[in-house]
Amino acid sequence: MVVAIDPAMPDGMVAIPDAAAGDDLPTDAGPRDRAPERRCIVKGRSGSPDGLIRFVLDPEGRVVADVDASLPGRGAWVTADRASLTIAIKRRLFSRAFRTQTQVGDDLIGTVERLLTARCLEYLGLGRRAGAVVAGYEKVRSWLDAGTVGAISLASDAGETAASRMGALKGVPVVALLTRDEMGRALGRENAVNVAIAEGRLAKRFLGAAQRLAGFRDAPYPVDRVSAGLRENG
Repeated sequence: MVVAIDPAMPDGMVAIPDAAAGDDLPTDAGPRDRAPERRCIVKGRSGSPDGLIRFVLDPEGRVVADVDASLPGRGAWVTADRASLTIAIKRRLFSRAFRTQTQVGDDLIGTVERLLTARCLEYLGLGRRAGAVVAGYEKVRSWLDAGTVGAISLASDAGETAASRMGALKGVPVVALLTRDEMGRALGRENAVNVAIAEGRLAKRFLGAAQRLAGFRDAPYPVDRVSAGLRENG
């Protein structure tokens, strides 16, 4: 049994099953292996790949994050949160999973966060070019009134007033993980506080990416007020 730090728990600790005890840790057969579930090498639990991150080895034996699950070679999966990845690194679970000595870069966790952030921002940029994303409170409100919004991205540094307005929405997932500068760059403007994504596949993909990013970035507002949509759509 592994004990990890979890700030959300009353005593800051949470027990995680030790998947490394005794049995070999699971890997997939490659990017074309489309099994409906994957098993986390840390927690030992199986679930949808949408809630995990795939890792592969490069030719030098370095562990590489494969957030799109598309890189060649066998892959090992870890639950998409900072605590699980920290345990995988500290307990050398990648070496067990791949059955060889592996190298883990000093900033693997930071790299995963940057890749997941880039994926969320890429979806916003694609949506802007396709006319499926708008920014600015009045435009967002107009889309909301028309009932065409699939997700809201609220700047994580928006402030309490903006959070209260967006957090009061009913039935629309509101994500507060990206900064106003990050969203502004993705949308070709100075900054963006309120961003709406039209209903459809893009909104679902954005929410899926945001769900994984939420394991590496803390939302600055209470989950039940702002980011509850991640749980509802996860």
